[in-house]
Amino acid sequence: MRKDLNIIDFLAQIPWWISVVLSASFYVLLKFIVPYVETQSLLVSEVHVSLGPVLAPVVALALLSPMTFSLLRFNRRKKLENLKKEIQAIQELSWPEFKVRVAEVYRRFGYIILENNTFTSDPSVDFIMRKGANIYLVQCRYWQNRKLGKREVKNLFSLMHDKQASAVFLLTTGIFTNEARHYALNRPIYLVDGIELVELMAKVDSSFPAELLN
Repeated sequence: MRKDLNIIDFLAQIPWWISVVLSASFYVLLKFIVPYVETQSLLVSEVHVSLGPVLAPVVALALLSPMTFSLLRFNRRKKLENLKKEIQAIQELSWPEFKVRVAEVYRRFGYIILENNTFTSDPSVDFIMRKGANIYLVQCRYWQNRKLGKREVKNLFSLMHDKQASAVFLLTTGIFTNEARHYALNRPIYLVDGIELVELMAKVDSSFPAELLN
């Protein structure tokens, strides 16, 4: 386990059923075993009897909480597999064609697409969007990457502050790690993974399944 990975992040990355087994095991241990463990210290025995049953449901629920993230992660991976054909079609686009299609998607959502040099000459920004008084930085050069992590998200967010933009968009046909999503939480960072990218492309490309528009 990496040093910067806490127990909740770790449990969220393992299969959901392991969280269930751990939760049930600790509940049984604290509720039915610990209170009856004999010790030489009367104080310790009293602590076992009084705290064991109280802590049992608390610890059990705490161990179950990452299961939600694990299930969501599993479902997204399954959906990515189901959309494998559509994702591959996006990955086979040339870089200029992909960039044009992404720009067209957001243009249809009411954004005004600007050339990069009108706002920032930073090469890591693929294009700029404006809506009202707000400026948005878009990075989609990693569209063929299988997985993007916290580093890419953090770098783009730092650039947002440097350029005083309102928010940033990061797109990929792959997935984002739990760390990346956790970092983006409650920040003006929009992470668009393979599933969402296919759904976006379906709005401007009739070759994608029509049901994605629903």
